[in-house]
Amino acid sequence: MNRKSFYFLLSFIVIILATTSVLSVATTNAQTEVASSVESSSNPLLQQSDIGNSSHNNNNTSGNILLRGIISSEPGQPAQLKVQRTIILPHRQDGNDYTGILTYTASRPVEVLLGHRLGVDNKTLLSIDTKKFGNLFLVNPIHPNAGYVLSAPTVLRPDYADFSPPYYSASIPFVASSVVLRTLGGVSFVAVYEVDAHLGHPLVINNLTTAETNMTNTTK
Repeated sequence: MNRKSFYFLLSFIVIILATTSVLSVATTNAQTEVASSVESSSNPLLQQSDIGNSSHNNNNTSGNILLRGIISSEPGQPAQLKVQRTIILPHRQDGNDYTGILTYTASRPVEVLLGHRLGVDNKTLLSIDTKKFGNLFLVNPIHPNAGYVLSAPTVLRPDYADFSPPYYSASIPFVASSVVLRTLGGVSFVAVYEVDAHLGHPLVINNLTTAETNMTNTTK
């Protein structure tokens, strides 16, 4: 073999080795990316692990809230009713209310509770003539970072007649101090939801004049 042929063969070998090295690196990178993709796709909540907690965030003061998540129930109040609940939008320490729409699907037929925070004291409530005016359903819900709350919730029971398990779904417009899904009797459930809400500070109007006057008249 002459010198020219030797150098030609050597150059050919170097090119083959370089190409093999590049292909090996590319294959390794591709395998790493695929493995990472498979790991993420096999756990769809991997990058959304804080979605449930985000619905309990009282620090949003931007005026708009848009949440999407999956959440499981926990014990709630009142305990004697064996409530299972999921807090979608909690009572806020700043007293702001929510206006918006909730869309959900649940594993069990849930009720929707729209909390209405009361700005009256116990003395005022006790002055109401309940024999004539009746009793309100009042609760002291325990919500994260909300402090003491006295609430008279609206209880909505969507008509699930056209749905069969597990399609317990509804879309509810609301104005409320809190938004909660619940069941009674200790029935646990899981719900997937999306909620779009606007924050606003309500003008509070308390007018119990007729109830308090009636109470005064009946005690004379």
